[in-house]
Amino acid sequence: MSATTVAGRSRIRLADDLDLLTRQEVEGLATSNLKTAVEAALAVPSLAHRWPELAAVRRPSDLAHLVPLSPEELAERCPPHFTGFRFDDARSGMVLRSSGTSGRQKVLYHSWEFTEQMYRLGARGVRAALMTPPSRMANCLMPGELNGSFTFAHEIARLLPALTFPLGGSVEPVETAEIMAEHGVDTLVSTPHAATRLVTGVPPGALPALRNLLYIGESFGAAKRGAVLHQHPGLVVRSLAYSTSELGPIGYQCPHCDAASHHVHEDAVLVEVLDDVTGAPAPEGTEGELVVTPFSDTGMALFRYRIGDRGYLSGRGCPCGSQTVRLTLTGRVTHSVTVDTTTVSGDLLMALLGPLGLTDAGRCQLQIRWSGQRYGLRLLLDRVLPVELTGETLTDALRRGYQFRRILDGASCSGLEVRRVDPAQFTATPRGKVPLLMELHADSGPAGQDARG
Repeated sequence: MSATTVAGRSRIRLADDLDLLTRQEVEGLATSNLKTAVEAALAVPSLAHRWPELAAVRRPSDLAHLVPLSPEELAERCPPHFTGFRFDDARSGMVLRSSGTSGRQKVLYHSWEFTEQMYRLGARGVRAALMTPPSRMANCLMPGELNGSFTFAHEIARLLPALTFPLGGSVEPVETAEIMAEHGVDTLVSTPHAATRLVTGVPPGALPALRNLLYIGESFGAAKRGAVLHQHPGLVVRSLAYSTSELGPIGYQCPHCDAASHHVHEDAVLVEVLDDVTGAPAPEGTEGELVVTPFSDTGMALFRYRIGDRGYLSGRGCPCGSQTVRLTLTGRVTHSVTVDTTTVSGDLLMALLGPLGLTDAGRCQLQIRWSGQRYGLRLLLDRVLPVELTGETLTDALRRGYQFRRILDGASCSGLEVRRVDPAQFTATPRGKVPLLMELHADSGPAGQDARG
């Protein structure tokens, strides 16, 4: 087994190529790294007090005795005001902020050792995802605003190694395409929304060297994927990483993974699926809420963190030969938007639209558009949806839900407008995500709730 420790103070060991390990070696490395993380946490009084059950943890299955950590608790105790989850004094490292799509925004402290661990996992995942490694990468993610994805892609290019072009997310499609064509860029790294806007916004043949599209931030819905492949046939579309700001990379794809599936970085994280009724770990193949424990001994300790996604685990062998478990995502734990005093969720919206034949959340977006104290609803639908839907039909469907009926009947509501548009025209957040539910304020821009799936 070939595994090396993360640089600096960390004692976490990562496999150079996780897919070459036997199942026994994978489990042994995971158990060893969990032990290292637990010992580091017990050595910090505040962490030992928060998780006294850690004293009895010897193997991954023992973590089930810990109460899952919610995003709300992390938000309440995160820097700069509180230091409840830190291993160390945070004098050197990286400060990031979560996107807020799974609740309140959280400020996160990653040590340089944990940051390097994230980069190594990202590069390892890209090598597994693509048959031919990238040689020239256009980084079209949004930099700044305490968002780590741009730097993440940049460092992956360094480790592969590949030539990187830090274009960011503000350059217009035509200019971006010209730069990529001039330099023979073969790999685009972007959010699904920005990637679709770029590839479909330039003439066929404008990106002659492009062969790979690596996305991050949300799922690449069927509508966007179809539009991109129609414009650029043969393009390999893969996840850059299944990752969160709090935990770093959780999963990676191989050429045999479908759009919703990832192999789990089992030497770096433990993924559990919780039964919807009992809250206990669910059997293999059973869908439930995901909680994830990163194996770290520097930075922040987050045991059994609720990431807001749903899915199931499968241990059956993959044609690629990897002995790691696979995680298939099935959706988001329901999130909501409050309009005046009434709260609506993405799940409720899709439940009301489902009988009309609209079952793909990636093909619609409901906007709550505020102007002063008044608001209107605008429902955007993919223009190529095969079902006939009128404004009257959709209004009647939403009114079947008590919460939506209250919003539509509110004294401050100006009504519901329905528009058929290309999905690339759905409104994105400043970080490039396209939520199912989106609040738009005339004076402050978008604020959304993500409905990844």
